[in-house]
Amino acid sequence: MTVRAPHAGGRVRPFVEADIPQVAVLHGAVFGLPPSTRQPKPYRPYFTDVFLMNPWRTEAVSSRVYEEADGSITGFLGVVPRRMSMNGQPLLAAICSQFVVHPNSRGLAGLKLLKSVFEGPQDLSLTDEANEMTRTIWEGRGGLTAWPHSVRWFRPLRPWRLAVSWMTQRGWPAPVTLLSRPLARIGEVVTARLARRVFPHAVSDVLGEDLDAATVLRHFPRFAADRMIHPDYDARSLQWLLERAALMKGEGHLQAVAVSDRGRGVLGWYLYYVKAGGIGEVVQIAATADTVDAVLTHLIDHAWRHKLIGLSGRLEPAFIRHFLKHGCILHSRSRYMLVHSKIPAVAQALRSGNVFLSPLDGEWCLRFQEA
Repeated sequence: MTVRAPHAGGRVRPFVEADIPQVAVLHGAVFGLPPSTRQPKPYRPYFTDVFLMNPWRTEAVSSRVYEEADGSITGFLGVVPRRMSMNGQPLLAAICSQFVVHPNSRGLAGLKLLKSVFEGPQDLSLTDEANEMTRTIWEGRGGLTAWPHSVRWFRPLRPWRLAVSWMTQRGWPAPVTLLSRPLARIGEVVTARLARRVFPHAVSDVLGEDLDAATVLRHFPRFAADRMIHPDYDARSLQWLLERAALMKGEGHLQAVAVSDRGRGVLGWYLYYVKAGGIGEVVQIAATADTVDAVLTHLIDHAWRHKLIGLSGRLEPAFIRHFLKHGCILHSRSRYMLVHSKIPAVAQALRSGNVFLSPLDGEWCLRFQEA
């Protein structure tokens, strides 16, 4: 199957199961995936589970396709409704993901797809892994960039090995990178004390235990209490999110750890991926201003003991000084959180960063993974 160029007279309509073969080809072509991956078989369970059978599904807030007059599909915008809360009141959100448009149709189809979604009944539309092109389209339709949530943090753990990894990823000659590896191991031993001064690494004195959905449901209200907007979790939907997150095998093995001590009980938790010798991606940190230092200390120590060379994640604006205190470096990689809302207070909350919205609550679990 090939992706056909667009024709005049196209329309936006809801995405249905019969569209999966065409959307699979379109998605694979736009993202440059191998032809074997563009077939319906690997895509069918993904599109069915995420966009047609997710726990929050409703016809009122659904994914969209752009269909040409001849029946060919030249655009797709995945939408997953989510229940959230704003100052104790229910808030319906639409998480947008996998925004793909045929190159010959990007001006018209993309704008119409986004317009159709924005006109839905949700209180908030959100995407949090957008590139510059999507940001331009989104803002052109009245959306805005949530800058506090478009900043990332990075915490080096083994700087010498990190440098070797950086050289390898950027295509340095193989003899240079091979020679650098033993030198990096020697360098880490020689400069261990200096590295600890620059990037302090304390051994955590609190307890870490496996985090389960029941613990999250029991304690989440306490950690989200001071945020204007936060997810409204329930047992079924939270379990779905955790299972989707665990499928991201390319990131490593998902670690979900509850941090506690005997005096204060659960202090918070973190979810991140472990891949020995790699950089661990952190997808959620829950804590209060009084407990976040203990949670970050335990996370850094946990990652060190699992032989990671660094940690990375999206900044939680409420804890910016704590991230800096623990040796984190702030940066941007041109991946933006974009929002659109007809309610001014919603847009203001996201613009100011006064929300609890981790990658777990956005597009992260909506990524394509072969079953």
